[in-house]
Amino acid sequence: MKKGTKRKVAFTLAEVLITLGIIGVVSAITIPTLIQNYKKHEATSRLKKFYSAMSQAVLLSENDNGPVFGWREGNNGDIQDENGDYDHNAQADFSWNYWTKYLAPYIKYTKAEKGIYDEENPDKFYETKVWLADGTTFTLHNGGTMDVNVDINGEKQPNEAGRDQFGFMINTQEKIWGKKHFSATYQYWNRDTAQNECKNKQNPLMSCGRLLEIDNFEFKSDYPFKL
Repeated sequence: MKKGTKRKVAFTLAEVLITLGIIGVVSAITIPTLIQNYKKHEATSRLKKFYSAMSQAVLLSENDNGPVFGWREGNNGDIQDENGDYDHNAQADFSWNYWTKYLAPYIKYTKAEKGIYDEENPDKFYETKVWLADGTTFTLHNGGTMDVNVDINGEKQPNEAGRDQFGFMINTQEKIWGKKHFSATYQYWNRDTAQNECKNKQNPLMSCGRLLEIDNFEFKSDYPFKL
């Protein structure tokens, strides 16, 4: 080799293949974790945003309409018809009127629809459904409380309680539910109870919502559902 010249270093094919194999293994291990962490972060952000918007709407409405405990106008449960059966139409009317008076003026939304009962598809019935600008949707159901069930990614899959759907409420009875006016439904549950119920898929809409509320809407390592 002549003085002053540099020797060129090259990799063999075997070395290149080994390197690519290592990169592939590392990627296979780390990428799913990164994706899962991203999904958890996105879900946390959406839940916090929704919870904040609803809490603020309730507080603003109370300034104009008085405490939430009086918003039900004497109605403290499912509405029945003259035969004592569940009255879907009356329920739809009540939830819609509740939305338009107490919530719609105080929250930003893109669309709202009054539910229509379909006897041929009763499971598809909802009362009032609202779309927010970020794609989140929620429904209002008149029950023991005014139930607020949120889907943090709207029409997108999986549309499953505990994964992208969670249950909250607007308080109706201070003696039963306490002083928190917007919260997860079973706010008297501690973390162990909520965790067990969510893990065992016992009403995951409510139990998982309560677990997340306790954990500040962070999807911790022991959260029962994979997002």
